Amino acid sequence: MKQLLIIFAFLIICSFSRIASAQSHSDMVFQCAQEAGNNTEYLKDYVVKLPEANSQGIIPIHKNTAILLKNTHYRLTICNSDDSKGQGVIQLFNNGKKVASSIAPSGKIYSSFDFPCQKTGSYQIWISFKDGKEGFAVGILSFVNE
Repeated sequence: MKQLLIIFAFLIICSFSRIASAQSHSDMVFQCAQEAGNNTEYLKDYVVKLPEANSQGIIPIHKNTAILLKNTHYRLTICNSDDSKGQGVIQLFNNGKKVASSIAPSGKIYSSFDFPCQKTGSYQIWISFKDGKEGFAVGILSFVNE
């Protein structure tokens, strides 16, 4: 009976830890959507947790696809978790060509960038962490109201 009680208590603790973790993810998404600005409308979020680069230096990348529409102004925002070791980078590609990024050629990382779409099509959103560090971040795709 005592063993059954211990197992039951363990299961309850595990359940609460999952709920708390899920809540923190939704809090991060909400906060990041707020950081995108008052003039935006949330479209999609990307919750990303990636390991450190492997011994060959291959940097893990979280890849997603989104259909973006011509003559529409978008904003992509990246927000790092407080306990993330790496700094998140969000990039936008079309047909294998980088069209926008939160990291400048100087290496400075911005929390967001705007993309005025000139061509309807399938775009790839890549999220990674600078220098291949382990990290946890949220990316947000938003529509910018003009």
